[in-house]
Amino acid sequence: MQMPIDDNLRRNIIERWMRHAPARWWGDPMDVRFLLAERLNALSGRRVLDVGCNAGVLAAVAAEAGNDVFGIELERDALLSLRRLSRAERLALRAVCGNWRELPFAPRSFDTLVLGWVLYYERTVEEKIRTVGRLSELLKPGGEMHFVEANRVCPVQGRGKDCFWTPREAAAFFENHGYSVRELVGWNPLPSLLCWLPGEVKLMLPRALILSLYPPGRLVQFLPGWYDMFKRLGTQKWLLNGCRSYYLRAVKRDD
Repeated sequence: MQMPIDDNLRRNIIERWMRHAPARWWGDPMDVRFLLAERLNALSGRRVLDVGCNAGVLAAVAAEAGNDVFGIELERDALLSLRRLSRAERLALRAVCGNWRELPFAPRSFDTLVLGWVLYYERTVEEKIRTVGRLSELLKPGGEMHFVEANRVCPVQGRGKDCFWTPREAAAFFENHGYSVRELVGWNPLPSLLCWLPGEVKLMLPRALILSLYPPGRLVQFLPGWYDMFKRLGTQKWLLNGCRSYYLRAVKRDD
């Protein structure tokens, strides 16, 4: 039986991690960045900037789909892995060593920006506004921002930290700073055995305990259709608050 294309893509991503940068792999077979990879795989003919690209595995997906891709990363070991991957697979993927606070690109030079679990490094709203503002200068009007992050109120991922947002907080932020949100998907909304507890109580519990009572990812991944189930459930507004992480796609307005 032929596997669905998104399952093939997921397997290919894991194989890339194991082949080129096993020590840097996300570690979660149900990570929201697999959904991000699916969206990047659907792009073609774009100029793409992956900000904080790690070893370039997501950037490689975009490059393989027929896009001109730049990956910017501060850690040199990650960049070495990216360059090895690019050479080995002969991809249009270029590595730039740098900080997203000081980007060496001309304004309006990209069609697509990718922020895959990096904006939480900016700890305050003011810092996030400055960073998104600088990145937005690189994006053409009508260009897309692809964003994934942990849910702030999830006791596994966000732990209530202010450096994270809830999905609705992220959507409001981008709407208020020059973007129109076109897609918002909560990821892994399956409840834990502690779902009956108030959120503030769960945030006080040890993370190891919380993890042990969440649906075990290494088992759920073998359930037929789990990926499509996550995508369907993630669009339900009543499940957004409880998701572990989320994906957001927004278009830059020409204000």
